[in-house]
Amino acid sequence: MNFILSYVQKIPFVPDHWNVPVAQLLSAVVFVLILYGIARFFSWFFNRYVSGLLLRFKIDRWAKAMQTHRFFTASGVVAAAIVAMHLYPVFITKNVDWLATIMGKLTGLFIILSFAWLINAGLNTLNHLYGRNPNIPIKGLVQALKIIIFLLTSLFIISLVLGRRPMYIITGLSALAAVFSLIFKDPILGFAASIQLTTNKLIKIGDWITVDSAGADGNIVDISLTSVRVQNFDMTIVSVPTYDLISKPFKNWSGMYEAKARRIQRSICLDVDTVKFVDKPMLERLKKIQLLTDYLNNKEAEIKAFNAEHNVKENFLNGRHLTNIGTFRQYAQLYLQSRSYVVSNDPNFTLMVRQLPQSANGLPLEVYCFLNTTVWTDYEALQSDIFDHLFSVLPEFGLSAYQQPSGRSIVQSVKEFGSASIKQ
Repeated sequence: MNFILSYVQKIPFVPDHWNVPVAQLLSAVVFVLILYGIARFFSWFFNRYVSGLLLRFKIDRWAKAMQTHRFFTASGVVAAAIVAMHLYPVFITKNVDWLATIMGKLTGLFIILSFAWLINAGLNTLNHLYGRNPNIPIKGLVQALKIIIFLLTSLFIISLVLGRRPMYIITGLSALAAVFSLIFKDPILGFAASIQLTTNKLIKIGDWITVDSAGADGNIVDISLTSVRVQNFDMTIVSVPTYDLISKPFKNWSGMYEAKARRIQRSICLDVDTVKFVDKPMLERLKKIQLLTDYLNNKEAEIKAFNAEHNVKENFLNGRHLTNIGTFRQYAQLYLQSRSYVVSNDPNFTLMVRQLPQSANGLPLEVYCFLNTTVWTDYEALQSDIFDHLFSVLPEFGLSAYQQPSGRSIVQSVKEFGSASIKQ
């Protein structure tokens, strides 16, 4: 400043009372040009050499992400801002109050915005690198931090413009806290939910989730601060509020993929009228089924021994006897165990065929097992094969599946009834 003032005093056409204002104005211009040059130099230096250093150490992903989001350029501007804090007293004095006030506020604004830009560029870089990483879903956290940076930057700018300390501004804004909480209700709830989802590893990008309340059944494609985007299997996109995944139930199928097995839990409803004891002709016929031969021989010997011990007569009601439904249940169990694609030797995966309580739709016989595939098409094909076979063998056991009467069956019954009446 003193150097510039001495130079201005030598200019003949500048009046003496204008020497200080002109010198101060020129000093401010020089100050701005110096900062501009420093910002350009450091931005070039960081983009060229620091980026090259990262590439040399095989950290090219970081280098490319930083260049994409102009992190090195923002670093150069911050370097100029740091220099501005030290050079400001040298170039700007209080000899001209109005100019010193303007330059002070502009310099402060430049420093605040430059640091905010650097932090924002850093967050964008992190989001670029890990925002879509299924194991590190930080997009929601990055968005929340951006909101905080925006609020803090706005607070410091208002404080700078008004010439008040930030705490004074915060005190004044406390009356508007209820309004802000209402305006930012969704981001606040989303931020809290994102922390819980991320910390507890409840979801990640790529997971198959089912949210019945939102009509979502597909893979997660994006996790943001306020919503989770799910691409359904019909290729539609559903946006589920992040908070709903905390406050409402949802199903995450990732455990199925980790276990590399998918469950079958499906029933065959049997007509109760077809349930009966196994007579000798049926027993001899069923013994020819290889899966049942050993079971029936052992069971027959066991029943004979029991009935002989208890002096049971020939009446079926006086002792133990085989039933067609019990034999079929055992056959279904053995059939599942014989299939290579059914997990049968792992205690962590249950395999059983059981009866469920009878209903108006017959007696449900439930198949509960796991297939060693999670590929949807393969799973459905194998499941269909199992039930194709079980439905097909029902007549061999004297059983039939329950089916509610349809219009066609009613018409057929009426015709048969009419024919019988005519004959009579």
